[in-house]
Amino acid sequence: MTRYDRYFLAVMAQSVLLVSASIATIFVVVDVLLNLDEFQRFENVARDVALYYAFNLPPILYLLFPLIVVGSGLFALARIIRSRELLVLQASGVGPRRALAALFAGALVLALAGLALRELALPPLNAAQRESPVGAYEFRKGKRLTVRDDQGHAWFVRRYDLNAGLLQGVRILSADGRTLVVAEEMTWSSGRGEWFAPRGEIHDLAALLEQAGAKAPAREFSGRPPIGEMLPADFARRKRGFAGTPVSELFTQASRRPDYRELGVALWHELWHPLGGLLMLLVGAGLILSAPARPFGAGALALASILAYQISLFWFETLATAGAMAPALGAALAPVLASLAAAILWARK
Repeated sequence: MTRYDRYFLAVMAQSVLLVSASIATIFVVVDVLLNLDEFQRFENVARDVALYYAFNLPPILYLLFPLIVVGSGLFALARIIRSRELLVLQASGVGPRRALAALFAGALVLALAGLALRELALPPLNAAQRESPVGAYEFRKGKRLTVRDDQGHAWFVRRYDLNAGLLQGVRILSADGRTLVVAEEMTWSSGRGEWFAPRGEIHDLAALLEQAGAKAPAREFSGRPPIGEMLPADFARRKRGFAGTPVSELFTQASRRPDYRELGVALWHELWHPLGGLLMLLVGAGLILSAPARPFGAGALALASILAYQISLFWFETLATAGAMAPALGAALAPVLASLAAAILWARK
């Protein structure tokens, strides 16, 4: 590793810290302004607000991780170009690909570190957030909510008030689609850690279909719903995704349930997600260096490539979830196309 490699790595590290701190600051300021009234209801405001952001800030930063990597890399590249350091290296016979190798190596290390954090750090944090009374306090009241629990059962709730521990108009559809639990009202029992329904019905959808539309008798129940486990914090987050599941466990579940397309797309998305920043950086830097005489035009092209990557990623994954293509293909198409574009841009540099 040469001296300029170490210098470029230091510039990259400074950019990462600056971009991460800027995003975190913007998120905290906006969130505080939006939720100031709710924060004032906390018993210990300073402690509970700090705990709230300790739970919610890391997932937000990881969600924006590719944008943090590409933003940091492009800021570092702009600083290097502006100070004429890259021009000096090129004049001494060092090509752009070799000169910026440390920059891209730093982005690769960040991608691997992001994948490790996703596997080892975020799931325990998510589990602690689910158990915390302030971990996911937002959206404590609302209407028409759909969430999915850890077993894959879908909960449809007409109205909910988590401050009162109340759900109304509850429908729970089993993961296999064969059983439907109906309850007009459920209350949260903090002592037992479960939902309680004074009266509910269990419908066997498989038997209903076999009887060709004839009315099938429903079984009544009282107490804990026979299927589905959901903590109040899961409802507070509105959407129960796969953020709390390690990637290795996602792989195991996807292997057992190849027909669960949403799970397959989530698995491959999580595998490609940390590398997205590196791929966008390679394409953006290649576009900027391809037109050194037109920095503003090249910068606009780099921003357009980032936007195109995000849109195509969303589009292909949506098609894969809908069944238009395999989950692995839908999640990999945008990264593969970005890799091809980067290879073309850097082939002659």
